[in-house]
Amino acid sequence: MRDEKLALGILGSTLKHSLSPQIQAAAIKFAGLEAEYEKYEVLEENFEDEIRPLLANLHGLNVTIPYKERVLNYINKVDKLAKRIGAVNTIKVNRGGLIEGCNTDYYGFQESLKGIDLKGKNATILGSGGAARAVIIALEDMGVAKIDVRVRNIDKVVNNLPRVDGSELNVNLFNRESDTSEIDILINATPVGQGRLANEMPVTERQIEVLKSTAVVYDLIYSDTLLIQKAKERALKSINGAEMLVLQAAQSFSIWSGVKLSDELVSVMRSAMSYS
Repeated sequence: MRDEKLALGILGSTLKHSLSPQIQAAAIKFAGLEAEYEKYEVLEENFEDEIRPLLANLHGLNVTIPYKERVLNYINKVDKLAKRIGAVNTIKVNRGGLIEGCNTDYYGFQESLKGIDLKGKNATILGSGGAARAVIIALEDMGVAKIDVRVRNIDKVVNNLPRVDGSELNVNLFNRESDTSEIDILINATPVGQGRLANEMPVTERQIEVLKSTAVVYDLIYSDTLLIQKAKERALKSINGAEMLVLQAAQSFSIWSGVKLSDELVSVMRSAMSYS
């Protein structure tokens, strides 16, 4: 473990457009810490060879697609929330080598919906990856009555979702002809809308047209995707993933550094966001 400065980073398979380094750099400067935050782009076939050396040389790591579930095998201690979710997006390596896993996506998603009452409502989540798992648990704790997870392969997913006791959880095939008229909040947790899929939507325009006028459309992608644009055209409450990104990042930084998670810290990190 390097002691000269706090060694942090983000692990994922594709990090070209990640905003995490500049957001965390702002937090490091705000806190006056000696630290560095780097990208660690690892191909899936190389994951097993590269994860242990990374953990041996870092103090903290953010984890993104597609490793939020896979890293669980390399963590000594998983906190209760991350265990409940079944996915980790924040790792802290303590002195002595104890590797702790946490999930700050939950906090980021829930806080970004502050002021929106979802108690007794119906939610549909498109996708079932690590972020979707955190969203399921956050929605349950917000009192959502029914959570419908839409996937492309039910057999692969149905027994691999977090356990939910307070909400009705259903898993259905992804279907672009499905009725969306009873959805209160539609959440995109797929990559459709960014990168090579930037000009696509995970649902059809017709499915947006029949959403309730009170429906919320939330895209975990942190820019105004085509889905968000179409929802805005209908004057629906529309939220992209930018605020969730900042909030989860701020909690991660607090876990690594011991710096208090405050409105001022979040504001500094939010101001550092840039899409250039």
